[in-house]
Amino acid sequence: MHPQASFWSLACCLVLLLLPAGIRSMCNDATEPGCFHPAELHIPQRYCLDPTKYWLCDGINSQAQLHKCQPNTGFDQDLNACVPWTAWEWKPCQEPPSRPPGWAGC
Repeated sequence: MHPQASFWSLACCLVLLLLPAGIRSMCNDATEPGCFHPAELHIPQRYCLDPTKYWLCDGINSQAQLHKCQPNTGFDQDLNACVPWTAWEWKPCQEPPSRPPGWAGC
Protein backbone atom coordinates (compact mmCIF):
# COMPACT_ATOMS: atom_id res chain seq x y z
CA MET A 1 0.00 0.00 0.00
CA HIS A 2 1.26 3.48 -0.83
CA PRO A 3 2.08 5.78 2.12
CA GLN A 4 -0.27 8.41 0.65
CA ALA A 5 -3.20 5.97 0.67
CA SER A 6 -2.57 5.15 4.34
CA PHE A 7 -2.48 8.84 5.22
CA TRP A 8 -5.84 9.59 3.55
CA SER A 9 -7.48 6.53 5.12
CA LEU A 10 -6.28 7.60 8.55
CA ALA A 11 -7.35 11.21 7.95
CA CYS A 12 -10.86 10.16 6.89
CA CYS A 13 -11.24 7.92 9.96
CA LEU A 14 -10.12 10.76 12.23
CA VAL A 15 -12.63 13.18 10.69
CA LEU A 16 -15.45 10.66 11.08
CA LEU A 17 -14.55 10.07 14.73
CA LEU A 18 -14.47 13.78 15.56
CA LEU A 19 -17.60 14.75 13.62
CA PRO A 20 -20.22 13.37 16.05
CA ALA A 21 -18.61 15.17 19.00
CA GLY A 22 -18.94 18.48 17.16
CA ILE A 23 -22.55 17.80 16.29
CA ARG A 24 -23.47 16.97 19.89
CA SER A 25 -21.92 20.20 21.16
CA MET A 26 -24.19 22.46 19.09
CA CYS A 27 -26.58 24.62 21.10
CA ASN A 28 -30.23 24.43 20.08
CA ASP A 29 -31.99 27.13 22.08
CA ALA A 30 -35.65 27.53 21.19
CA THR A 31 -35.78 30.73 23.34
CA GLU A 32 -38.89 29.50 25.17
CA PRO A 33 -40.20 32.29 27.42
CA GLY A 34 -40.86 31.60 31.11
CA CYS A 35 -44.14 33.58 31.20
CA PHE A 36 -43.14 35.23 34.50
CA HIS A 37 -43.07 38.83 33.24
CA PRO A 38 -46.17 40.91 32.33
CA ALA A 39 -44.41 42.04 29.13
CA GLU A 40 -44.65 38.44 27.85
CA LEU A 41 -48.43 38.10 28.17
CA HIS A 42 -50.36 37.71 24.91
CA ILE A 43 -47.36 38.90 22.86
CA PRO A 44 -46.01 36.37 20.34
CA GLN A 45 -42.30 35.61 20.69
CA ARG A 46 -40.10 33.95 18.11
CA TYR A 47 -39.35 30.21 18.24
CA CYS A 48 -35.72 30.20 17.14
CA LEU A 49 -35.53 26.65 15.79
CA ASP A 50 -38.29 27.12 13.20
CA PRO A 51 -39.21 30.50 11.66
CA THR A 52 -42.77 29.30 10.98
CA LYS A 53 -43.55 29.06 14.73
CA TYR A 54 -43.82 31.36 17.73
CA TRP A 55 -44.38 31.18 21.50
CA LEU A 56 -47.38 32.71 23.28
CA CYS A 57 -47.88 33.18 27.04
CA ASP A 58 -51.55 33.11 28.08
CA GLY A 59 -50.96 33.92 31.76
CA ILE A 60 -48.35 34.70 34.38
CA ASN A 61 -46.58 31.51 35.56
CA SER A 62 -48.19 29.47 32.77
CA GLN A 63 -46.24 27.40 30.26
CA ALA A 64 -45.66 29.06 26.89
CA GLN A 65 -47.63 27.48 24.04
CA LEU A 66 -46.09 26.89 20.62
CA HIS A 67 -48.17 28.15 17.67
CA LYS A 68 -47.67 27.80 13.91
CA CYS A 69 -47.94 30.61 11.35
CA GLN A 70 -50.29 30.31 8.39
CA PRO A 71 -48.86 28.54 5.31
CA ASN A 72 -46.36 30.58 3.27
CA THR A 73 -45.53 32.89 6.18
CA GLY A 74 -42.74 33.25 8.73
CA PHE A 75 -42.67 34.91 12.13
CA ASP A 76 -41.18 38.43 12.20
CA GLN A 77 -39.88 39.22 15.69
CA ASP A 78 -39.85 42.98 15.06
CA LEU A 79 -43.55 43.02 14.18
CA ASN A 80 -44.48 40.12 16.52
CA ALA A 81 -46.56 38.69 13.69
CA CYS A 82 -46.42 36.21 10.84
CA VAL A 83 -45.56 37.85 7.52
CA PRO A 84 -45.31 36.58 3.91
CA TRP A 85 -41.94 35.00 3.10
CA THR A 86 -41.23 37.83 0.65
CA ALA A 87 -41.25 40.26 3.62
CA TRP A 88 -39.50 37.95 6.12
CA GLU A 89 -35.84 38.56 6.94
CA TRP A 90 -33.57 36.46 9.18
CA LYS A 91 -32.31 38.19 12.31
CA PRO A 92 -30.59 36.86 15.43
CA CYS A 93 -33.02 35.72 18.12
CA GLN A 94 -33.79 38.01 21.04
CA GLU A 95 -33.60 36.85 24.64
CA PRO A 96 -37.09 36.63 26.21
CA PRO A 97 -37.78 38.64 29.41
CA SER A 98 -37.88 35.40 31.47
CA ARG A 99 -37.07 31.70 31.07
CA PRO A 100 -38.91 28.57 32.27
CA PRO A 101 -37.87 26.90 35.55
CA GLY A 102 -34.85 24.65 35.14
CA TRP A 103 -33.68 26.33 31.93
CA ALA A 104 -29.92 26.16 31.49
CA GLY A 105 -28.10 28.22 28.88
CA CYS A 106 -25.73 26.76 26.33
